[in-house]
Amino acid sequence: MGYTEREFEQVLKGGFSDARSDYRCADQDRLTWLVEHRHDPIQISIRIHQGKPRQLGILQLPVLHVTFAIGNGTASSQSAFFDKFFKYFHKGGG
Repeated sequence: MGYTEREFEQVLKGGFSDARSDYRCADQDRLTWLVEHRHDPIQISIRIHQGKPRQLGILQLPVLHVTFAIGNGTASSQSAFFDKFFKYFHKGGG
């Protein structure tokens, strides 16, 4: 993903899992979070680590590696999670 660790955490703890969201996010450590749904038994652990930036001429783009570990939940609850995740974490472009 084209995020820094800080940007990722701001989106995850911002609109993705704020008070209006059905998802709740709990810190596991500095770079790992457990996401649960308010009304569904799905649990998803998200871990990130910063990769080497992409260099395009003088432009540098951040590279963030994201790992998901899915526990519980049905195929439809997993699909709903990733639909919302990609909606909130999609950047730019038309």
